[in-house]
Amino acid sequence: MLRIGFAILAAAWLAGCVSTTNSDLSVTDRGTVIPSVRASVDIAPRIQAPAIPHSGHSIEFAISGTSGDDVQGLAATDPQVVFGGQTFAAPNSLHHEFDFGFVELAYRFRHFFGDGSFGIEALGGLGFAEFNLTTTSATRRAQEKLSNGGLLAGFGVIWKFLPSTSLQSRLTVFGSGEREDVTGAARFDLYVAQRLGRHVALRGGVVGWGITSTREASENFISPNSRIRARFSGLGLGLDVMF
Repeated sequence: MLRIGFAILAAAWLAGCVSTTNSDLSVTDRGTVIPSVRASVDIAPRIQAPAIPHSGHSIEFAISGTSGDDVQGLAATDPQVVFGGQTFAAPNSLHHEFDFGFVELAYRFRHFFGDGSFGIEALGGLGFAEFNLTTTSATRRAQEKLSNGGLLAGFGVIWKFLPSTSLQSRLTVFGSGEREDVTGAARFDLYVAQRLGRHVALRGGVVGWGITSTREASENFISPNSRIRARFSGLGLGLDVMF
């Protein structure tokens, strides 16, 4: 029994000494198109033309996604990248391709000041992120689908500079509490929104996303994988349906 106990202690000590100094797997794409669809239902007050931004309480559902690619160079002095059960040694050139999707359901509060041209909004609710990543080199290929649910929060500013046209900005953050899949994400939106009718508006502007998978060690597990950092941005196109 003593031998077994010493063996367990030795294994735990060796596990604690395992090196986790892999290079980050880094993906950056600044030329994506990021479409989104939002549907919202006013709780109170309910007005005749809900597509006009106004003070009140609402439930908002949204879905967005995009695809992209990047090439990451590893210098001879860089540590290896470990991903999808494969080890990519340096020096190397890694080609990344990804698909990303995000679904959110949130309570939204808006308040407009003075004459109603300037307002703020706050959101809180649930989100689900999915990041499908494929990495290839000259000799290896690996793929992982990272997906997690979690909590989200957001804050935005709205300026109605014309009766049917507004400038809208929003920062949304998401956290899952997990280590191996999508640990966290953040999105910044800057749109011009044009109302088309009582219930519909179109948005056009710029969107930027940042996604991380920390791959950190937990109490009973040491991740062999490289941390993942993905950043992508580009043209944002949106359709809003409001009731």
